[in-house]
Formats: sequence, structure tokens, C-alpha cells
Amino acid sequence: MSTSIVPLLVKKDFRLMRPFILSFSLVSLVSIGIVFLLHGRIPDWVLMNIGFLLLIGPAATCGIVLLIKTNVFEKEKSTQAFIMSLPVTVKEFTRAKLLFNLPVFGVFWLVISAVAFYLAFGLGLFPQGAVPFITMVFLGVFVAYTCILSTSLLFQSLGVTVLSILIFELGTSAYLWTIAFLDPISRHVYGQAMVWNSTAIAIVAIQVTVAVSMVLTTLHVQNTKRDFI
Repeated sequence: MSTSIVPLLVKKDFRLMRPFILSFSLVSLVSIGIVFLLHGRIPDWVLMNIGFLLLIGPAATCGIVLLIKTNVFEKEKSTQAFIMSLPVTVKEFTRAKLLFNLPVFGVFWLVISAVAFYLAFGLGLFPQGAVPFITMVFLGVFVAYTCILSTSLLFQSLGVTVLSILIFELGTSAYLWTIAFLDPISRHVYGQAMVWNSTAIAIVAIQVTVAVSMVLTTLHVQNTKRDFI
């Protein structure tokens, strides 16, 4: 079995999804432009709320649309049955899906995170003490995405995937609000210096661990499946 099959599968998904990726990229650029145009014209607290929605909305929507189309709809439309009739193992199939979806969303996530940090701290909307918490917020977005992506691959069910979107979105909001009220975090949020204490470092480490664990678990479980189609 040639090792080139994984890049070929990734290339196939990229070519099919390229119109969606370009469309959401354009929407993201327009949203970023709107946020910068609004700066100085509306109160900072309003800009913070509107800006977060404008930045995260297109990226999150793109990630969800792509994983549903490549992981869920592909099975429902029997495309997956054809792919698996080729000399492709379940592990290779899963790796290809991860190598397509994670980098595409990852690029969106890195761009919006960089823009958000520039708006928040470069333009002075937040004090430096909020850096650890804002880092947790954007890591939380990425962790939620990896959990939804893993669910879509493991179950390949539209109903289960949609349910996971609801659960992980609500769960992410709940635990981030809980973190915001933890004394080691809340006491420094409005400070002028960022403080990476043991609590902040532990939370970030847990978030990174969960994201990596979800990907590794997905690869392991998929590789043990016998009835994949």
C-alpha cells in the first residue's frame, strides 16, 4: 500500500471543499475589516462583544460545515463506501480526515486569535492581566472543535454530531465562566501585568492535553473498528 494515499485523500477533500473555504475566508476578512472600522466609533465593551462574534462566527461555522460535509455527509451519500472499496485502511482514512479538517480550522483559529489579541491588548481594550484568561477562551474554542471533529468521525451521524455541537458549545461556555470566577484567575484579570500562576498554567495544560487526547483517541478507536462502512 503506497503511503501517498493519505495526501491524495486530503487533496480530494481540499479540492471539493475549496469553494466553501474561500467563501468563509472572504467572510472572515470582511468581518475583521468591520471590527477595525468599528474601533473608536462604538464603546469598547460593545466592540468586545460584537468583535468576538464577528471573529469567531465565520471560523467556527466553516469548521463545522467542513467536518459535517467530509465526515458525515460522505457516509450518508455512500461516497465513503466507494473510498473504502479502494486499498485504503480505516487508519489512513481517519488520518486523511484529521489532516484536512484540523489544519484548515487551525489556520482560521490562528488568524482570528492573532487579530483578537491585537485588538484586545495591542489597542488596549483589555489590561495585560487578562492575557491568561483570553488565552484560555481561545484554547477553549479549539478544544471544543477537536471534540466535535472527533465525534463526527467516531459516529458519522448527523444527529450525534449536531448534539455534540450543542453539548460542547454549552460545556465550553460553562467551564470558561467557572474559570473566570476562580480566585487565582479573577484577581488578576483586571491587573496591569499578566500573571501565569499555577492555576492558569494547569488550566491551559489541561486544555492542550484534552485536544491532543481527543485526536489520539479518535485514531485509536477508528483503527480498532471492524465494521466501518
